[in-house]
Amino acid sequence: MTLDDIAKTLVEIRTRKGFSQYKIWQKGINMGSVRAIESGKNVNIENLLRYCEIVGAEVVVKEKEEH
Repeated sequence: MTLDDIAKTLVEIRTRKGFSQYKIWQKGINMGSVRAIESGKNVNIENLLRYCEIVGAEVVVKEKEEH
């Protein structure tokens, strides 16, 4: 999964739940960070986790399966 894939999924979750970027900003993430997260830029992990918490997304880390 790429940063672009993650960004696209987060935007889909945000819009499906009826959140605007402005609403995310109101909950404590600056607009520059919101835009960076949603455009697949390299962002601070704390901001990404906070964004996910606000929109109701879950971050899962697991060991990669070997092929």
